[in-house]
Amino acid sequence: MSINNDANEQRPKSTEVKIERDRNFWKSFDELYDTPEYKKAVETEFMSSPLRDEFKDEGTSGFARREFLKLMGASVALTTAAGCIRRPVQKIVPYVKQPEEVTVGVANYYTSSYFDGQEGFGLLVKSREGRPIHIEGNPSYPLNGSAVSVRAQASLLSLYDPARLQKPFRNLFNEKRTNKETVGVTWEDLDTKVVAQLQKGSVAVLTGNIVSPATNAVIGDFCSGFKAEQYSWEPLAYGDTVEARYDKAKVIVSIDADFLGSWGSAITSNRQFANGRRDPSQMSRLISFESTYSLTGANADIRHRIKPSQQLDVVLGLISLVSGGSTQVHETLGISAEAFQKVAEDLKNNRSKSIVVAGGVQTQTVDAENLQIAVDHLNSILGNHGNTIGARSNMKASYQSLNSLIKAMNQGSVKTLIIYRQNPLYTLSKSFGFHEALNKVEMVVYVGDVMDETASFSHYVATDNHSLETWSDSEFSRGLYGIHQPLIRTMYDTRSFQLSLMTWAYMAKVGPARIQNYETFYDYLRAFIKSDIAPKYAKGQDFETFWNQLLQQGFVGQVGSLVSKATSGSISNIKKSSKSANMELVMYAKSHIGDGTLANIGWLQELPDPVSKIVWDNYASISLKAAEKLKLKQNDVVELTVGDVTLKLPIHIQPGLHDEVVAVAVGYGRTKAGEVGNGIGVNAYPLAQVGQNGQPILAGQNVEIKKTGKKYELVTTQGHDSMEGRQIVVQATNKDFQKSKEANIHRHHVWSIWSGHQYNGHKWGMSIDLNTCTGCSACMTACQSENNIHVVGKKYVMQGREMHWIRIDRYYVGSPETAQAVFQPITCQHCDNAPCEVVCPVAATVHSNEGLNEMIYNRCVGTRYCSNNCPYKVRRFNWFNYAKLIQSPTHMSLNPEVTVRTRGVMEKCSFCVQRIKVAKQKATQENRLLKDGDVKTACEVACPTQAIVFGDLNDEKSRVAQIFTNEKRAYTLLEEWYAKPAVRYLSKIRNNDEVTAPKGAGHA
Repeated sequence: MSINNDANEQRPKSTEVKIERDRNFWKSFDELYDTPEYKKAVETEFMSSPLRDEFKDEGTSGFARREFLKLMGASVALTTAAGCIRRPVQKIVPYVKQPEEVTVGVANYYTSSYFDGQEGFGLLVKSREGRPIHIEGNPSYPLNGSAVSVRAQASLLSLYDPARLQKPFRNLFNEKRTNKETVGVTWEDLDTKVVAQLQKGSVAVLTGNIVSPATNAVIGDFCSGFKAEQYSWEPLAYGDTVEARYDKAKVIVSIDADFLGSWGSAITSNRQFANGRRDPSQMSRLISFESTYSLTGANADIRHRIKPSQQLDVVLGLISLVSGGSTQVHETLGISAEAFQKVAEDLKNNRSKSIVVAGGVQTQTVDAENLQIAVDHLNSILGNHGNTIGARSNMKASYQSLNSLIKAMNQGSVKTLIIYRQNPLYTLSKSFGFHEALNKVEMVVYVGDVMDETASFSHYVATDNHSLETWSDSEFSRGLYGIHQPLIRTMYDTRSFQLSLMTWAYMAKVGPARIQNYETFYDYLRAFIKSDIAPKYAKGQDFETFWNQLLQQGFVGQVGSLVSKATSGSISNIKKSSKSANMELVMYAKSHIGDGTLANIGWLQELPDPVSKIVWDNYASISLKAAEKLKLKQNDVVELTVGDVTLKLPIHIQPGLHDEVVAVAVGYGRTKAGEVGNGIGVNAYPLAQVGQNGQPILAGQNVEIKKTGKKYELVTTQGHDSMEGRQIVVQATNKDFQKSKEANIHRHHVWSIWSGHQYNGHKWGMSIDLNTCTGCSACMTACQSENNIHVVGKKYVMQGREMHWIRIDRYYVGSPETAQAVFQPITCQHCDNAPCEVVCPVAATVHSNEGLNEMIYNRCVGTRYCSNNCPYKVRRFNWFNYAKLIQSPTHMSLNPEVTVRTRGVMEKCSFCVQRIKVAKQKATQENRLLKDGDVKTACEVACPTQAIVFGDLNDEKSRVAQIFTNEKRAYTLLEEWYAKPAVRYLSKIRNNDEVTAPKGAGHA
């Protein structure tokens, strides 16, 4: 008998059963409207099969294999120049007390930090035999705890990226700088040439935000020695000087501020926001006015669609109402007077306990400055300053600083420019004139570790260490001082930025004594901490004791109280400049791609966008009505024209978007990122214009759309499956919850002939709170890093072959115009009555005596029966021999505790069984029983909102057992199947004062 996993395709039409689907929750327009394409897609069990005609030639095409090998090379394959064990030269101290020497086969954890220009974290980095293999947050660190962003986790791969430069370089240009040859140089030659140039004077240093006090000290010493000017600029530096305490607010109003996604300290904001909503009976309320569909808007209790030109109108209208006046702005916004009045009333009733925020790329209209003045004024009259919102003093980067540098270069007063890890030739539009100004600089020295767009136009590239190879410090919040330890000795012939500045100052014999006296930045850092930091925090300890404790704990001090944010201007002087256009452009940043710096990391490119769920591309998002008006369909390629700049982008039809808005993400279209990042998407930065005050205009511009008649396939990880009318996600409102804590949960009457399992030891289980899950996707990247899960590329994601062991399903609720979103993480449910186990012909998937559904990979022959029989669709079929394709000799990023799976086997979530075993071993060594919290899965650790709880169900006092026993909001997926999952979900509650309409008859 032949094996056919697509038997549904041969099913006679007469046997088809018409399924009544619940239209309240939907993933795509095709599902909502039950289109023929959607019907065809859900007929089959899998999106792709080698048995179908369209895939019969698979493997003979050279393209797919080349693309796959390219991805493997930049995602997990390593250069052969690196050795296996490369411990740092100086002594680093583990997070917990351990023997002096590293024990082979035993992981050590070290504290460190991460900063990407906007957001900083205290880290705990897992190291095996001198190589970092996994990044998570420092659980003791006040700002982020164990949570960390997807970019911070994925930065591990940038350490092992083959595109990293391995030595210093020189670019030899022709006279017009239109052609060049890149040659490697020695450090001695580079230093000699650079110092000779620096001694001519007129030196400028361009950096981003620097939150390292010691690095700022080195830069200050260097600038004083060479009489240089420092300029600070970040491509996404828009309103990030605000520090908010979302856990202290009862009402939060966001005007295009994606504080849960891409703006500011998003992970810290997620953590605080969830703390204010953990108890549904007294949760905070989030009201969002936005021109995109962001993570913040998706999590809002009340969401209003606006255009970028209406941002200032919203704030001025609220100021008028809060101050006792009146307004007609609701008519302009297209919302009811009652709805807008309700927002003002909520703010008035929660004075000093509310927050109003605006910021991010999408707020950079011609009224950006006035918008911030108005928001400051509104917070001031509400008494929020110093209570729920304050100033973030360590964020200095600005476009005013960049404009000053451009002016100085044009005037010829900059002979030498040192650029530290900034990429203005990619992130700035030509309208700024940076490229032309750079041509007037005699010598440009770039300090970074990739030959990016700006490095390629520099005379010298002083190759920087990776952050995991460098000593440093941090002060992300006033009063909280952290240390940054290297986790690995420098892999190549590279040198830290700080040491380069010290070397050049030493050779020129300029600057204060401390920049002259120390041979390494490590020595400088220790001296700086001894003189400037220890007196504040040592509390009478001798310096060596203080130093060792600092390394072990990762930080000293605590988060200081909020500093009142001074109002930046007078509200009486505000005059609106923006004019409404038929179609307005709004650019935005994605939470995982950011400004595009980490575009060469496959983990990030393949991570679905939290809202659209599209991978490997950016696109132009428009509403359904706009698409109908312009006669556009999904994947149509259009020309977007702003001023004299035209870009071609595919169309994505986005529910919940304003009908007169076109939204485009920045961070794509790189040309010098590396093999993975090059040519992915389109660079949207050129659409930016320069305002009269020199500020960038990235939103609110009039945009013309022209259909090209071409198509471009956008790939999404959703839209090809369905809830089939069953109870998958459950949402209720605060009014529903007041009536019943089990609101909208249907309890099925179930029975079974199964005898069940006996668990005499542990019984592992998990709970996931949909009310605090914001869909940030940190759990997905954590799982990928911990379990050696590989990227597969756009082609194979298109065929449904993505390999993530945990996914986050996004469901829309309501009409396409007002669609709300609900996020649901889905992993293997580890069922007691697992449907997968009974159909496996080779017993490759079996049940453990601790309730785990286990995979025995060397038994699996790839029949996919288990996946066919899994109602949750959480199993992944491994189509390729990743182990064979990974380049030798080593893979320093791989976790040796987890098998690298071979071709033709099923794989899935294991509840991080390797972590369970490590915790058991540790408890045995300490002669004690395993206690609650000893075992934490990678997804649980990374979750910033603590929505995921894992533990032993047989321990009645464990957190997860308490939730299973006592939480009325808890329910299981597909309870009627009686698979008895070990995962329970807690229903989503929206604080919007509405009452959910009852479902139609026949639905679950």
